[in-house]
Amino acid sequence: MALFWTRFLEENCFPAMKQASWSTGEEQEKAKEEATELLKILEGTLSGKKFFGGDSFGIVDIVANFIAHWFIILQEITGLELLTQQKFPKLGQWLDDYLSCSIIKENLPPKDKLTANFHARIQAATTSK
Repeated sequence: MALFWTRFLEENCFPAMKQASWSTGEEQEKAKEEATELLKILEGTLSGKKFFGGDSFGIVDIVANFIAHWFIILQEITGLELLTQQKFPKLGQWLDDYLSCSIIKENLPPKDKLTANFHARIQAATTSK
């Protein structure tokens, strides 16, 4: 089952969320709709569980790291409100639980450096158009 969810995240969620973060206009709206539907599926898998695999985090949670760290930062920078605690309370709780794990906190890139990197990439993308 972990392989299914790992592939689901890599092949579906990551591209849709990336598109929702980096595109504009109609393309972004379409990507936001797709990402919302995929997040609803992920929300449902967390029903009654702390992590995707149960009471402790595993490979699926590690693959979902892009949601917990970089996507949340991109939302803050761009003002995108796709993954919120109100819309997805179980995913919001998963974010808190996942990011609270000491092994995860110790190995994530610092938020300020990742934020600066994203600001630079956004600025480069907008000035090159």
